[in-house]
Amino acid sequence: MEEKNTREAGRPGMSLIIAVAFCSALFGGLIATYAVPYLYGSTPGDVYGGRVSYPVTNSKEIIKVAKDAVSPVAAVAKKLQPSIVNINIKQTLKDIAHPDIVSGAGSGVIFSSDGYIITNAHVVSDAKDIFVTIGAEELKGKLVAADTETDLAVVKVNRTGLPAAEFGSTKNLQVGDLAVAIGSPFGFEHTVTSGIVSALNRTLSLPDENSQQINTYANLIQTDAPINPGNSGGALSDSQGRVIGINTLIVSSTGVTEGIGFAIPVETAVTVARQLIDQGKASHPYMGIQGQNANSTLPVDNTYGVAKGAIVTDVVKDSPADKAGLRQKDIIVAADGKPVDTMDDLIAQIRQKKVGDTLQLTFLRNGKQKTVSVVLVEKPKR
Repeated sequence: MEEKNTREAGRPGMSLIIAVAFCSALFGGLIATYAVPYLYGSTPGDVYGGRVSYPVTNSKEIIKVAKDAVSPVAAVAKKLQPSIVNINIKQTLKDIAHPDIVSGAGSGVIFSSDGYIITNAHVVSDAKDIFVTIGAEELKGKLVAADTETDLAVVKVNRTGLPAAEFGSTKNLQVGDLAVAIGSPFGFEHTVTSGIVSALNRTLSLPDENSQQINTYANLIQTDAPINPGNSGGALSDSQGRVIGINTLIVSSTGVTEGIGFAIPVETAVTVARQLIDQGKASHPYMGIQGQNANSTLPVDNTYGVAKGAIVTDVVKDSPADKAGLRQKDIIVAADGKPVDTMDDLIAQIRQKKVGDTLQLTFLRNGKQKTVSVVLVEKPKR
């Protein structure tokens, strides 16, 4: 009987302990859930609502910065798009039985606010009429001059106060840098594509459709930014929205982009544009030889077994090369101390010079190394 009373007296004490423990746990949970987050500038939902939040200062400012941030490509597009124009041409066909037709389209870059626009020579080649679209306005354009050697041309419109592009430099350009192309591929104006600088100082030799001569384009920028027909004459930009090149051609088996596009470096574009505006023509240094790669077999055999260099296949009479004493079968291996591995290397070296400059050549003749200085002159007209 006493034992029963003792057990009944102990039950209220145990219940009280359990009740106190439950209330303590509940109260602690409420503090952890609601009070602690507010101490650190957060809200309960930041942790328990599925979002993880960390103590920060000025969190409102950080959220504002995140909302205002734009990608580098978007920033380039906003800055440079107003300076890129669409160019359409009307061309008279050689067949007089056919009427004039709109036969070409390309892009251009506003060079100066008083109406001068840089584009490709092949965009405005043989144009009877040129139409330039700037913003929503279509204007009649006039060809100032074109240079097929560099595939550059300048068109003028009768407008002032135009948004001229900012022209940069390729001096510090590196493979892997951001590259943004802006133009009118297939007539879609102000199209923006992006990629990287894939390579620098590329040299390409291609036949000229009109003259059937071979044109060599030196120091080109290679990019994988998608470039298609209609992009020609448009801008290739760096990450700061500065023009670093004028898009000119692609290498493709299908006629559309395969990730191998080329742009004329901005230094060449600006120099040639100024010459076309001031003189009506561009100046090109000339040495007066024809040649081939040393590892080629035609038309002049390499009898010295040299793996690298440019073999002289012909010397133009009374040219600077002729006056300096160069002969057929000489193998040029260096220019101004820089190696010449191919004929394209030699052409690129000449292109970097000006008319009147001297180019020092190192060459092999009958197995012996010789040097000669050649004074470059203006290239004769074809």
